Amino acid sequence: MELARYSLRWGNPHRDPPGPRVLASMLVQRGAPCPAEMMAQWVAGAGYVICWELVTQKPIRRWSKAAKGRVRRTNLRRRLERKFPLLAEIFIAEALASRPGYYDGE
Repeated sequence: MELARYSLRWGNPHRDPPGPRVLASMLVQRGAPCPAEMMAQWVAGAGYVICWELVTQKPIRRWSKAAKGRVRRTNLRRRLERKFPLLAEIFIAEALASRPGYYDGE
């Protein structure tokens, strides 16, 4: 279950708040509307704003070494064939020999 936080915070960065910086904060399920209790505390023009932030996130998907190496070699080939069409194979072989770990995905 992914959670989100609604908060009633001071929104004017140029002035100090008359009270606390955060008046209210509530955790809700992601996609749920702002709670009515928080909307009741909010007053238009008072300087406080309703903020929404994601609390739980999906883990970052990392590329495998094989996929990284494959993409790096493909990008190298595409870049060199565009710049030096006649000498691309020679430059690709030199680049692969000079940095084998990088083009293997390490």
